[in-house]
Amino acid sequence: MNAVCFLDEHHYKRYHMILRRLNTRNRSNHSFQSILFLATGNLQLLQLFSDYFFPETGEFFYQELLAEPIDNRIVEVERQLLVQLYNGRTTLTVIEVIDQLNPKDLELALGAIQIRSFGADEGIVHR
Repeated sequence: MNAVCFLDEHHYKRYHMILRRLNTRNRSNHSFQSILFLATGNLQLLQLFSDYFFPETGEFFYQELLAEPIDNRIVEVERQLLVQLYNGRTTLTVIEVIDQLNPKDLELALGAIQIRSFGADEGIVHR
């Protein structure tokens, strides 16, 4: 079983609120689980992401998301990671993730990578 640690109760609730809107097939897809975990952990990223992701249909306009100008380096790195977790269309190095993210956002990124690899169980743990 893969227990996932959410940043806080709000992160946990945002994640599940959007996850429930996905169709059953996408809800168990590790790519969708990982991008929702990452996006719902950073409110600035979530605001940007929500303009290009439509849970009911599973459509994600990632090229348009990547074209959006951003002046926050943390959100930029997380945006690239989001697309890479979804479909591998960006190239983000481990060093960029480590060097550019603060401890909280690095924990968020590592959790998203974990979910992409192993999925998220129903018995999710939050702090």
